[in-house]
Amino acid sequence: MARKTKEEADKTRQLLLDAAEQLFWEQGVSKTTLAGIAEHAGLTRGAIYWHFDNKSDLFNAMCERAFPRFEEMMQALLAEDYCPELSPAQRLWQHCCEVLQLVATSPRIARVVGIINLRCEFVGEMQNSYLLDRTWLRDKVGNLHAMLTQAAEKGQVRPGIDLACASGCLHSMICGLVDSWMINPQVVDLERHCEQLLTPFFAGVFVADCWLPAAR
Repeated sequence: MARKTKEEADKTRQLLLDAAEQLFWEQGVSKTTLAGIAEHAGLTRGAIYWHFDNKSDLFNAMCERAFPRFEEMMQALLAEDYCPELSPAQRLWQHCCEVLQLVATSPRIARVVGIINLRCEFVGEMQNSYLLDRTWLRDKVGNLHAMLTQAAEKGQVRPGIDLACASGCLHSMICGLVDSWMINPQVVDLERHCEQLLTPFFAGVFVADCWLPAAR
């Protein structure tokens, strides 16, 4: 019986997260209420407070459910044994292509990214939510900086490139491409044109075509 209760509780939690994800995307976070989420999920408002303290807590849980794959990809990029046959520049290129492809082919991830970037104001009750944790942003940009540093040590980066600036630029460019695709997929096609979209940055930062797979 205890196991069944746990399974039912998890099912209820997932229903609430599904409802929140849909309403946050359709209505925006600020206009979505906890009561509305519970109603959309076919549950009572009390069910929400059993699982989540407030809207920010629910928002964070929605993000955490969607993003494990991103974390896995970043950990793989930094692992010493990750694609050892590839150079640092090639690994970074492959990683960036995979990130854009993941967003373009994973509806849930795309929707949550869209909610974060296009449907949420990080003020008031949302000021302590997921993406405002500065350590999260510093870690992501720091990881890109680490890969650029490895590439520079192997002579793959053009002379005079500020690695800190380049890592921030790469992170911002990827975020901007995703936002543009969310707003108008006809203008920016992440799935079909991810390589063409990334090429200007890599061509400006790296020497020759050192970031491309050797088979090319």
